[in-house]
Amino acid sequence: MNHKTTTIALIGLIIFFLIIVYAFLYGPLLPFSPIQPGFSKETLSRCDILWSNDSCIPEEYYAIDSLIAETEKFHHLTYAKRITIVLCSTAKQHKRFSMSGGHANTALTGTVIYVNPSIYNALYPPIIQLNKSDIFFTKGRGNIKRDIPSFLKHELSHALLYQNTTFAKARKIKSWLEEGLAVYFGNPHHYYRGDEFKQLAIDRGYFFDLFDNQKDAYFVPPEIKFYFKYGAYGAFMEYLVDSKGMDAVLNFTHEYIKSPHKESQLFQYYFNTTMDSALEGFRKSLENQQ
Repeated sequence: MNHKTTTIALIGLIIFFLIIVYAFLYGPLLPFSPIQPGFSKETLSRCDILWSNDSCIPEEYYAIDSLIAETEKFHHLTYAKRITIVLCSTAKQHKRFSMSGGHANTALTGTVIYVNPSIYNALYPPIIQLNKSDIFFTKGRGNIKRDIPSFLKHELSHALLYQNTTFAKARKIKSWLEEGLAVYFGNPHHYYRGDEFKQLAIDRGYFFDLFDNQKDAYFVPPEIKFYFKYGAYGAFMEYLVDSKGMDAVLNFTHEYIKSPHKESQLFQYYFNTTMDSALEGFRKSLENQQ
């Protein structure tokens, strides 16, 4: 190895080392770092809370231990590891830590939940107002804010599934299942449901293939797409629970997170129908909804 090659290799090693240090101190690996600059830690029985030194912990987070127990009871699973909740001080910091958007995100390790400060101002879905030829959305339902515990239950559902499978398999869990289960358990009231969901899905033709993660519901107005899609996941999960039973849903879930590549086979076995037939049955149930 000549001098030039050695120099390049050394520079590359230094850059890699600096990236790792940055990731542990100011990036997504901060929860795993022995020190967290600018953060303080609150240790609860089953959870650690990291919060910025220039803020405080909202009261809702002190109930996290009971929410963890509630999540385990519902899913018939247990957490193998402690959870760390990182209360980010800015949206920019949240994006840097979680490498994602949204009001909250759960790492695929199932051990860290990042909370965006935007969560404290998150509003309920816009009100739907229909007329003869068009559809309108009014903001915020009187500016009513969505509750924090329900957000936490949603993310705890994700964390529990991730902790009961491998990192690689957690990446393959489909949205219809993990988001559907999280919405059904944690916060169905945060999204469109009931008659409002039917109006959008059937009357306005926004029904989409929930099983295809690659296709976006581009035809749904951007003002409500998020509320509608997550409402769809939750509504489909409710349909499965009502038509096939909670035991079937949980048994399917437990096997699916171990073998996500067997999705269609496991679906057929536990629900005694194909995925296409179930989706069509869901659509018909909405059409027949009074």
